[in-house]
Amino acid sequence: MVILGMLGLFLLVRPTPPEEPGNGNAAQAMLDFRSNLPETSTAQKIGQVTAGAAAADVLEVLGASVEEAEAAVSALRETGLVDRKRMRPGTALTAYFDESTLDGDAARLIAVSIKPDKKNTLLATRQADDSFFVSVLTARIMTSHRRVAGTIKTRLADALIEGKGNQAHAAAFAALFPDDPDLASGGRPGERFDAVFEIAEDERGNFLENGDLVFAAFNGETSRGSWYRYTPGDTGRTEFFDADGVAAQPFLTRYPIGHVPINSGFGQRYHPLTGQLHLHTGVDFRARRGTPVRAGGDGVIERMEFSDGYGRNVRIQHKRGYGTLYAHLSGFAPGIKAGDSVRKGDVIGYVGDTGSATGAHLHYEIRRNGRYLNPMTLDLPSGRNLATQPGEYAEFLAQKAKIDVLRGATVSPTMAAATLVTAPVTP
Repeated sequence: MVILGMLGLFLLVRPTPPEEPGNGNAAQAMLDFRSNLPETSTAQKIGQVTAGAAAADVLEVLGASVEEAEAAVSALRETGLVDRKRMRPGTALTAYFDESTLDGDAARLIAVSIKPDKKNTLLATRQADDSFFVSVLTARIMTSHRRVAGTIKTRLADALIEGKGNQAHAAAFAALFPDDPDLASGGRPGERFDAVFEIAEDERGNFLENGDLVFAAFNGETSRGSWYRYTPGDTGRTEFFDADGVAAQPFLTRYPIGHVPINSGFGQRYHPLTGQLHLHTGVDFRARRGTPVRAGGDGVIERMEFSDGYGRNVRIQHKRGYGTLYAHLSGFAPGIKAGDSVRKGDVIGYVGDTGSATGAHLHYEIRRNGRYLNPMTLDLPSGRNLATQPGEYAEFLAQKAKIDVLRGATVSPTMAAATLVTAPVTP
């Protein structure tokens, strides 16, 4: 069997032959192909999947027979790394033909390779029985970090993207400074920032993909501070902590009337009155009529109204696109109205059974940008202080020190003042 010269670019090969009956998950050997260079005459042809030409069509145009093309493509799809129905337009296929076995005007297809993503290359090679065996060639992945720091010229996202970050990094950065609503839309020119994020590279130092944001510092007109990404060993929950090891305080509560029993949780259920299956968009807390209902977080009262389903209800708009709703109230708190600002914990109404309710309870909803979220599983900041646990705090400080070295903070404690400074650094 011909082993192609292009395999010398890859160090690790993970064969994925079909499993034999009763063999289970067979162990996958790691092979080194660098010494197995081609010894026969091989012709290489490259084609590209288009909107009108599927992968098998491309191989046929390059010179493969219908049977060869279908067998090779079928084997590639069996890996699960390419679309089982149709490969994406633009996907390049490299076909290799053995010219020493010319049959009339046709050369024999001996292999097909594609690169479904930046990490993997698939190689389908022809076997003695004319089936195709697929190997998955995986580049060694190294994790390093990149720092982007400077001043905003247009938008924060533009600055991060210029430094090889992405829009997701900008969104994660802005979410750490919710007191500055302008930062979510881009910030203001002249405001200073400092960011460090993970990047994945292969063993040759070629960029593969961006990872998570691990540090964010901001010095703006209305908000400033520094946040370090850390995963406590006791909980395994990743959060951002300030330089003193204190996580952000939760800006919403799961329990607007305290820790009381739950009548009905979030999700699909049969409505107690109609008997129809539908999405229960919030959580129902059981409580006595007249129990005070408190605002789940700081925000602005969007509406106070009565409806057939929700009865008396209050809607509050919060930061970061979040909104909460409190339904079936027996009454509203005196002295408040739509448009008023409220603080987390302020009384806004009282538990009741107005609207479509079978008894006194509070129906509580949380939405983000119009999408319903489960209040019980919503990932909210914990407000945890690591300094109360010496062992965990020491681990945090050690990781913080590593991040500070990445940023060069041990040399200069001030943020970079240049328009843009980018630097790839390794741990």
